[in-house]
Formats: sequence, C-alpha cells, structure tokens
Amino acid sequence: MSRNPLLALLLSTCLAGCLQAPAGSRTPSGVDAPLVKGPPITDITTEFDDALACLNGAVPEVVTFAVGQIADNTGKEQYADGGTGKLVTQGAGDMVQSALFRAGLSVVNRRDPNIILAENNWGIRNVKTQRAADLFISGSINSLDYIPGGGAEVEIAGIGPRYRQNRILVGLDLALTSASTGEIIANVPLQKQLFAEEMGFSVGRFFGDTLVSAEAGGMEREALHFTLRQMLSYATFDLLAQVLPTSQVTECGQKISTFSAVPNGVRGSKARAMKGVIASARIAAQQQQQAEEALAASVAGGSAPAPGAGAQAPGAPAGAGAPKATAARPAPPLSDEARKLANSATSYAARAISSADGVLNAKTIEEGEAAASEAVRYMTLAIQALRAGATAGLTGPEGDAAATVVEQAINATEAAQKLIEKRKAKAAEGAATKDANPAPVLAPAPQETSPDPAKADDKQLGGAKP
Repeated sequence: MSRNPLLALLLSTCLAGCLQAPAGSRTPSGVDAPLVKGPPITDITTEFDDALACLNGAVPEVVTFAVGQIADNTGKEQYADGGTGKLVTQGAGDMVQSALFRAGLSVVNRRDPNIILAENNWGIRNVKTQRAADLFISGSINSLDYIPGGGAEVEIAGIGPRYRQNRILVGLDLALTSASTGEIIANVPLQKQLFAEEMGFSVGRFFGDTLVSAEAGGMEREALHFTLRQMLSYATFDLLAQVLPTSQVTECGQKISTFSAVPNGVRGSKARAMKGVIASARIAAQQQQQAEEALAASVAGGSAPAPGAGAQAPGAPAGAGAPKATAARPAPPLSDEARKLANSATSYAARAISSADGVLNAKTIEEGEAAASEAVRYMTLAIQALRAGATAGLTGPEGDAAATVVEQAINATEAAQKLIEKRKAKAAEGAATKDANPAPVLAPAPQETSPDPAKADDKQLGGAKP
C-alpha cells in the first residue's frame, strides 16, 4: 500500500520531465520573448496547377477575363464557443483570379474598383480608358452539409482502441459569362466530401487502490479552405475546357489524376461560342486602337492632308494650286445611342462570322444549312443596327470600324451560302449518278429439267396441247 502513492508520484514526475514550459512563461517581463518558428513560407499549389499551366497560350491575349462575385451562400456561421463568424472563406473570387493568372490568361482586376473610381473622381484618370472584360466568372459556394459519421470503441480489461470518422459535403456552382451579351457559355457544378477521422488507444489499470490511465490518439481532417481552393482551381480549368477545342484540352486534362477529380465529359462542347467571343474581342481591340489614334491626332491639332489635296494643277503657277493647310477639327463625340448601336452591330457581325465558320466544320448538309441560316440572321441584325447607328450619328473611326466588321460578316455569310450550295449540288449529282447506273440485276440460276417429256414452253400442264 505504501508503494502506490510513490509509484504515482514517480510517473507524474517522468511525464512532467517530458514537457517544457513555453518560452513566454520563462522570459522576464522586461525582455522580448523569443518567437516560435514553424515551417517555412511556401507558394500555394494545388493538384490542378499543371493542367492550368498547360492551357497557357490556348486563348488569345486579346480576350480578357475578369472575376465577379463568388458569394458564400451556405448560410453557416458560428459565433459561440470561440467561433469567428463565417465558416467558409470570403476570398473565393481571389482564388479564381489566381487560377486564371496561372493559366496565362489576360486578366483585369474587377475585385476592387475603388482605386480606379477614386482616380476618375479626382480627374487624374479617365475610367473609359480601362480595358473592358470579354468574359467573367461568377457563382457561389452554396452547400455546406454535415454528414453524420460513425465509429467504434472496444475495451477489454480497461485496454482497447477506438476509431471515429465524419464527413462534410461542400458544393459550388461557377459560370463563365460573355460580358457583351450576358450569355452563359459555360457552367460547372462541383461537390466534394471532406473526410475526417480520429483514432486512439486507451489503457486504465488499478495499482492497488490507485487508478492509472493513459490515452493516446490523433485526428486527421482535410483543410476546408484549401479544399475549396482545389475545387475552384478545377472548376476554372473545367470552364476553360468547355469553351476550347477538344484537341487543345485533351493533353492538359491528362495531367489531372482521376483520384483528384472526375471529368464531367462536356469538354469542347462550347468551343463554337468561344470563337464568337474571340472575334468580338479582336474587333473591340481594333476599334480601341483606332479611337486612340484619332484622339492622338486631334490632340496634336491637325492631321495629314489627304493624298492629292495639295497637288498643283497642270499648267498652273507654282504654289497657285496648293491650298493652305488648316488644322482638322476633331470629330464630335458619339451619342450613347450611336455607340450602343455600333457595339450591337459589331456583336451581331461577330456572331455571323462565327456561324459562317461553323459551316466549314459541319458534318452534314443539314447542320451546315442550320449554321448558314443562323449566319444570315445575325448578318441581317448587324446591317439593321449599322443603319440605325448611321441615323443616330455613327461616324468617324468607330463608324468605319463597325462598317468594316459588318462587311466582313456579309462576305463570310455569302461564302458560307455558296459552300452549302456546292455541297448540295455535289450531293444531288452523286444521287443522280447512282440512279442512272443502277446495280446489275443477277439472272436467276437455271433450274434442273425434269424427265417429264412436256415441253418447257407449253402453258398447259402435262405436255403438248391436245
């Protein structure tokens, strides 16, 4: 009996010797406590970064991406028991922006426009000089469900193991939208189960009248916010994979392990819509360049004389036919209606060009006719918008650029119609040739003659006519 308290004291002393007091508790009050140093700072990487980097160059630099609002719509908050509020990260948009940048895309910052707006209000910058976004990603994290777990614990004579596991279901939806038309050209819903497990071992024994118990264990759980970053990175890759040709995405998709994510099977399904966005972006870049050149010319106070404007008439005295150079007046600013009609005309023209390109990739005549019909419809809308813009005062470099794009749409549509007519004529010619040269009909095989003396040409059964 006298040895049991001594044994308990000895065990407690041994355990206390394994522990070390924190540095802050051993440092005098007038001296700075040494800071604890943990693992080094590293770059945040996910299992989908290689696939995103593989897409570098797949989208032309003229196409600009932006990230809109990716809200936390889970409705889960915790303020009790040391909770700090939201359970899900509020920086999902910044994670998607990092994923776009990792893919080598042209990205404009729409996450915090306060600096741009402040400088515009101060008069030191014009907000209209900002590069417009062609596509933007938006969505929400809308699911955070706790799935009931389970476990087991076995003890024999106070000794035994225990095990327990739990899961959390996280879901989100992202969409890729055309900024010029508002059309959603790609969408992806994703979900992921976060796994957590706990295991341990416990021992409890009596040494005389003294109970000595020991317990050891551990817990593992997937990090919620890092898992969300992985989901957002994969969702960004999936959105890009839907709008790019399958030939450009297949190799990059192979860099994703099936243990990390399961492909959704819709890659390349919206590549045709992406062609229209690329065409619109190139047109917008051309218009912006022409507008900047016109603005630079007007700021300079004049423009170069037109060819032959200062030419001297034959037989006239030197200098008599040369008009005096005058400074060109800057073109009057366009009205909001005229600019809106110009954007509509170029947008419809870009769609017409994209539909006309679809005729080349059509596998059947019916599919080609549908694409050509769609091109004609968009071309008609582009011409109507251009005429309405001219009535509203659409002139100058922006009017010339819009007219040039509409003319390209007209030429592309006419070429698509001619191509369809050629295919139909070729198909009709092949059908006519097949009808004119039918397959030879095989003569029936001669049948064996019977020993009946009746002649073969007799119509009456039994031989010759009576």
